[in-house]
Amino acid sequence: MYWDRYIHRDNPRRIEPLDKPLDTYIMLDTETTGLNPEEGATLIEIGAFLVQPGNENSRPKFEQLIDPRQPLSEFITGLTGITDQILQGMPSAGAAMLRFHQWLDRTWPAGEPLTIIAHNAEFDCRWLCTKEMSWELNPQKQHHRLTDLIADYHIGDTEEHRALADAIQEQMIYRALCHEATMRGKWIGQ
Repeated sequence: MYWDRYIHRDNPRRIEPLDKPLDTYIMLDTETTGLNPEEGATLIEIGAFLVQPGNENSRPKFEQLIDPRQPLSEFITGLTGITDQILQGMPSAGAAMLRFHQWLDRTWPAGEPLTIIAHNAEFDCRWLCTKEMSWELNPQKQHHRLTDLIADYHIGDTEEHRALADAIQEQMIYRALCHEATMRGKWIGQ
């Protein structure tokens, strides 16, 4: 399978996407200066919120712009709407991550292992990837990009390319994928 070469199935923190639907997790998205940290790409925004039963109308949210200490490319500014001027005076990536971890400490249910859902990402905690879930459910699809899934599941007209807005759309995609897995009898953990 094409997707198998990108999945690190041996990662002990990876959650099998079709094991069972999760009901408590942090939905996370980030914006960056580029795609490759090895080439100097760094964070410019973090957006996250807590999903748990009963909090649909009052989800704790985290949103933080980050000064990358380097000029943004015209492409990134055009994609995100974030400019160098907007980022002036914002915290560094290290300070923003500290704030994010403090938010997690205040928000995440005590004693529970941290679980993060994101699109096309791996973390140092329990995590589930919605891109992998889409591949598992629909291997025949040509694309599993966030923008394609937003259109395929009628979630919106476009991906906004802002961290919190994208995290909200990604959570809607996760719910749509869970519904599809249920309707097609694809859950392996139930």
